[in-house]
Amino acid sequence: MRPPRTLPDLLRPGLDLVFIGINPGATSALRGHYYAHPGNAFWRELSASGLTEGACTPADDRRLPACGIGFTDVVKRVVTDSAAVSPAELAAAAPALRARIAYARPAAVCFTSTRALEAVLPRVRTAHAWGRQPAALHGAEVWLMPSTSGRAAAHRAEVRRVLAELAARVRLPRVEEAA
Repeated sequence: MRPPRTLPDLLRPGLDLVFIGINPGATSALRGHYYAHPGNAFWRELSASGLTEGACTPADDRRLPACGIGFTDVVKRVVTDSAAVSPAELAAAAPALRARIAYARPAAVCFTSTRALEAVLPRVRTAHAWGRQPAALHGAEVWLMPSTSGRAAAHRAEVRRVLAELAARVRLPRVEEAA
């Protein structure tokens, strides 16, 4: 079975936080949810961060915008390995991502990979600078965390630190309130 062409943006005006990936993965597209590959630690780390009340799974992604958390990707094409997304494709997709962020006007955005950030805001990040970045995107604070894919497992402590700092900075309603 072929995966869908993309995952829908989970955005609405006035979000507190939007997570921005490179592209939807094939497993996520087949399951219809962001970060749905079993080897991806996104939901486990988000659940432990304090940004949500209690445990969340990929199936919760569609209800999180009501709680202030949205999701999108720079490139909306499904690709199993994000390394197959070329720098030219990322650069070409950046204006559409900027337009989606302008629509949502979140308080903060968090890129879930350096490649995604560098495609949208080139030369903003200094080496090994995870966390808040010295830039804004349509008024939103810009944050960066390492990828949560299985291949980036060595960076889990940095993922936890960035998400904890975001939780302290961004005030979100409890997930249960939206259910």
